[in-house]
Amino acid sequence: MLQDDVFGSRCAQYLEAGFFQLEAFGWAFKFYKHYLEEYGAKPTDIAVRHELRRLSSDKFMLYAGEIEFALMPGGVPEAEYIKAQLREFVRMNLFVEAHRESAKRFTAGEYAQAYEIFREANDRMGTIQFERPARQWFFEELADRQVRRVTEQSDIRAVPRMTGIPDLDRITDGGVHNGELWAVFAYAKRCKSTWLINQGFNATRIHKQPTLHVQLEGSPKQCSDKYDACFSRELYTRVKLGEINAEAFLSLQDEYQRLRKLLVIRTFNDWDMNMGHVLNELNELKAQGFEPTTLIVDYIDLLRSRSSRVDSELQHQLDASRDLKRLINEREYAGWTAWQAQRPKPGALQREHVLTSANVADAYAKVRVVDSWGSLNATDEEMARNEMRVYWEGHRDAPVGKLYRITNELATMRMIETSEEIDFRATGDGA
Repeated sequence: MLQDDVFGSRCAQYLEAGFFQLEAFGWAFKFYKHYLEEYGAKPTDIAVRHELRRLSSDKFMLYAGEIEFALMPGGVPEAEYIKAQLREFVRMNLFVEAHRESAKRFTAGEYAQAYEIFREANDRMGTIQFERPARQWFFEELADRQVRRVTEQSDIRAVPRMTGIPDLDRITDGGVHNGELWAVFAYAKRCKSTWLINQGFNATRIHKQPTLHVQLEGSPKQCSDKYDACFSRELYTRVKLGEINAEAFLSLQDEYQRLRKLLVIRTFNDWDMNMGHVLNELNELKAQGFEPTTLIVDYIDLLRSRSSRVDSELQHQLDASRDLKRLINEREYAGWTAWQAQRPKPGALQREHVLTSANVADAYAKVRVVDSWGSLNATDEEMARNEMRVYWEGHRDAPVGKLYRITNELATMRMIETSEEIDFRATGDGA
């Protein structure tokens, strides 16, 4: 609340001093509200400490340790975790209050009023937000923007992550920038997961960036075997059996020592997974000293909305996409995910064509959420020849619409070593 005036003012609407488990925080909250009402602004750390010294010696001894700990850098948990917990707490309180008042009206025979109380409470619960709005005072914030730009240029974490297709990286000023979410889509069994593993390979081996790879179906063993094959260039079939060449194993072991703490693979196989589970994982990892700058989610169609009022598959996918994009924006990750394409028409896998965003399965509106998107295309014959065509269709800030032929070595899980731009028109216009 002291760091973010928007968050603080919204908290003041919903909370009371008695809600806090620690008496010291209840006191601090009362002071915050008083200061806000008196001066129309949030208090500073100095103001809190000054008010603390005005307490009696007994109260000072009781409160000082907790308050000072909270004011230390890193003294409180991750802000997004707090917001998520607080949102649920406030919703629960609104529900309890509405239930109590509604029951009283219902018992008195005021049925219409009882229903209306619950309806209004439901509406309020659905609109509770603690995030700062994406609002800019454009002319006033020039200096802040310039400081941010210069800082980003000197920060290795701000370096874009290469996609592995040189021309695409050139067009998009380096590839996937922090705060951007890119998506790839394809027919089933047409290498979406392998593409995402290659992006994890780029982020860790080339850019040395800490990466969280979230896998929403399949086994942990399968994903780690594919990464081992990709890094070692050993055959995936041999890696699965533990038959890695001794020299290759020693080389891999040596490289992994240099890449320690850069890759976490987290597998979920529950059917009700949502971004809340991903946020909990990020918070647990942060407590262990790991904070990714690249986030890969394989794949977004399997995530559910966090709202209990959503009852359609289209809305689930759209809400989950927005939740992921919001996380990418707020934490300035470089993000990757994947979508399923519509089921191929009969014979489609035998003839050469290109998938466009019109072929995205289910919620087309997902396309408007991401910053860049493209499709993986291969006939059965191309798959057998280790070839694939990547059509990169859109980007928010760059004209793309180009088709590339890449190497697709599924035997070693490598996809993106070489690329060649080809004529989009020569391959047809979709299925």
